[in-house]
Amino acid sequence: MERTASGQVPASQRRAFALRALVAALAGAGLAGSLPALAQSTDTASAAAVTNANTAANNSNDPADGAAAGTAGDRAPARDAGANVIVVNGQRQAAQSAQTIKKNAEQVVDSIVAEDIGKFPDKNVAELLGRITGVQTVRENGEAGRIVIRGLGGIRTLLNGREMFTAADRSLNLTDVPVSMLQRVDVYKSQGADMVEGGTSGVIDVRTFRPFDFKGSQTAVNVRAEHRDKTGKTDPQVGGLLSNRWKTDLGEFGLLGGLSYQRGRYHDETAWAGQPTTYTNPAGVQGADGNGRVMVTGDRKRLAANLAAQWRPNRDMQFYAEGFSTKIDVDSQSVFFVGGFPINNAASTVTTVGADGKRYLDTISNPSDTSLVLSSTQARRDWSRGTQGAIGGTWDVSPTVRLSSELVRTVSTYRQENPILDSIYTAPHPVTGGVRDGGGFVDYPGVNLVDPSKWTMIALYDNHNHANGSANDWRGDVNWTPDDAGILKELSGGVRVAKREASHANELGNYRPATITGRAPSSVPGLSCVSPQTHGNYGVNQYYAACMNFLLDNTGAVRQAILGTSAGLPDDPLSLYTDEETTSALYGKAKVGFDAFGIPVDGTAGVRLVRTRQSIDGNSRAGTGPVTPVSVSGTTTNVLPSLNLRASFRPDLIGRLVAGKAIERAAFGDYNPGLTLGSVTTTNANLPTGTSGNPNLKPQEARNLDLALEWYFAKDGSLTGTVFQHDFKNYLRRRDAVETINGQQYLVSRPYNLDTAKLYGFEGAYQQFFSSLPGWMSGLGMQANFTYMDGGMNEADGSRNTFAGMSKRAYNLVGLYERGPWSARLAYSWRDKFVDTYNYRGLGVDLIVDPIKTLDASLSYKIDERMTVTLDGSNLLNQAYHDYHGTPLLPRDVRRYDRVVGLALRWKM
Repeated sequence: MERTASGQVPASQRRAFALRALVAALAGAGLAGSLPALAQSTDTASAAAVTNANTAANNSNDPADGAAAGTAGDRAPARDAGANVIVVNGQRQAAQSAQTIKKNAEQVVDSIVAEDIGKFPDKNVAELLGRITGVQTVRENGEAGRIVIRGLGGIRTLLNGREMFTAADRSLNLTDVPVSMLQRVDVYKSQGADMVEGGTSGVIDVRTFRPFDFKGSQTAVNVRAEHRDKTGKTDPQVGGLLSNRWKTDLGEFGLLGGLSYQRGRYHDETAWAGQPTTYTNPAGVQGADGNGRVMVTGDRKRLAANLAAQWRPNRDMQFYAEGFSTKIDVDSQSVFFVGGFPINNAASTVTTVGADGKRYLDTISNPSDTSLVLSSTQARRDWSRGTQGAIGGTWDVSPTVRLSSELVRTVSTYRQENPILDSIYTAPHPVTGGVRDGGGFVDYPGVNLVDPSKWTMIALYDNHNHANGSANDWRGDVNWTPDDAGILKELSGGVRVAKREASHANELGNYRPATITGRAPSSVPGLSCVSPQTHGNYGVNQYYAACMNFLLDNTGAVRQAILGTSAGLPDDPLSLYTDEETTSALYGKAKVGFDAFGIPVDGTAGVRLVRTRQSIDGNSRAGTGPVTPVSVSGTTTNVLPSLNLRASFRPDLIGRLVAGKAIERAAFGDYNPGLTLGSVTTTNANLPTGTSGNPNLKPQEARNLDLALEWYFAKDGSLTGTVFQHDFKNYLRRRDAVETINGQQYLVSRPYNLDTAKLYGFEGAYQQFFSSLPGWMSGLGMQANFTYMDGGMNEADGSRNTFAGMSKRAYNLVGLYERGPWSARLAYSWRDKFVDTYNYRGLGVDLIVDPIKTLDASLSYKIDERMTVTLDGSNLLNQAYHDYHGTPLLPRDVRRYDRVVGLALRWKM
């Protein structure tokens, strides 16, 4: 330190020294974190199309940027405080930014970047991911939900590079993240040594804004009205962001807050056919034993908030604190209608169709039938809360050494009440049914099915469940850049310690048959409603249904009416488990660069060592004996090497070789040693079910290899292709099998490890804007991608199957337009048929899903630099989800979902 003539250290240097000492102390205590330096971030820079393209090109995989991935492994010290300013405008610039991320990343990465603050082409993360190469989604409950990468699950979800989860699950529910808060979403097809382990198929990292991502103050408001055609409702969606930064004598401060509210009332409907059986009259005919409906409606309310604060006391240090919180409340119902068929009845008339030398049911009718006719309202009230908070910082100790650290606390809680009331129609009735328009139909000519006085309440399924999850997570990282630029460009390493706790319990003996018999629903005021109307020509259009709100708000009164008591059920001790998981990880990574036969090559080589100790407390019971506590604990150690090499054959032509090993741990509930059995009932023909875990499950392992060739022929134009292979060991699988327990058959679901499995395939992508075309056509652009997947798994019985849920082929075609104040997008997605479930319900047939096609569109007009209006629509083809039992002549479901049209107004300043 310099001193004044009097021997005193100048005040400015004393403050700097004190701040450095504070950071060192915080790092040692685990309280400083990986706060990305504004000027040292280039991942956000590339994502936001910052001006400094060269810096972005060198450091675009920086996980400690303004979006805070939380590591220090991939940074080069940069000093320009303005290098992280976001200037994204329009879908052309967003496409260019995503292309820059892909080009400069160490790993195989695809991204979707905001076209502007709060402007994404979809309303939630899950829906927009469906357009990324190799990613497929399935719609349900009014929106895209389930996600697979390259045909498989096993996906790790991160929030700003940090592990985020929902209650007892390991993953963040991506539908719960509003796009108004997002900067971008990255999909990693491979993992690096510095990334949180988990995700054998891929990692999805959701990035939100920070105040230093903007040049100065920033305000953005998004207001959207969304109309769904089958629901017939219009709902609001409102989001806002407020950010600012200030320079003071203590350094630069930034503060950002975001708030989002979404309401969505939805309507899904299904015409289903029962499980196939072989008739004896007529002999040998295969067909359903009954058909019916499922009408799903719901009212979902999501409230989300995020806060971020940054402090940069000097050019060498930054600190941050940020939080994210969600509150989701959903009241929903599945209204079932079950219409049994008078099979093997001499009075029934049956017609058939033939195929492959077999006969299948076409129609069945009977003038006076007494087969089961059932209405079941399955009401659900879901309550979910999730919060994550983090503090951290970075310190450039010298021009070549950086330290960083982060401390994270995550808490999640889930509750569900799920009463189900069954009622039957007992009078003799004419019936006709069979297969129509690829689905199951059933009808009752001349019968009034909406009159509640004609129905009798017979049973209540008194369901509830609750789960809790929490985690403490600390990591510290060091990064060293040598002074001399030899082969070794950078060394980094770090540690991460995380302790995760999860618990779950559900009701004991949910089936409660009526003890007060013969009561009609009309005898209970407020309980009589009518099902939503169904679309399509599948017979019964409406029928009596118990009122969802009454079931949820007055469950005690329903119990009293048919059971003579208002008391609910206690928790089932066999469902109760607590799982404590402590993970310690150590990683090291080297970044290198050299010439090979005149070709510049750069990349990283690293290894991550992970030790996991797990302690599970649950309960078990042998036969009808007493419930006894069970405690199982164990420790696993995994070594996860990774290698990422990139060859620049030309400035615009890049080749990649990416290899590594990844692990995926089972869901916490899969370790529960207890066997929970459902009740034996007479109200349907299905076997009672059972669920059990397996405390001896091993982590799923994958050895992954990607070979890529990428041609970037323009700033916003590219043609890329990747060949990939995943070799799995201890592949995690859940299997349904019929088991006999205490003389009763149950369909029991258990998880287990397969020996081996393999996935291989190819994915290609093309992107271009046609700026050279004349006039208005210069605004045209196009994105297209295609994925081919194959492979399979060795089953426990020695057979080999392709992966459940994997389509062999999938593609996306997106037409873009942007010129002047106008922009438009038309996106078509297609995925091939796939097997949903092997040996469905133990019937010896596979449940197969037909190809899925979706069409979405949006049109935007920029009124001025501050205000933009957008009209968008999804599911424009009204595409039906169709699955069947091995052959289309034995259908199961035809599902239809809402068409959605939204009108949005975005304002920023």
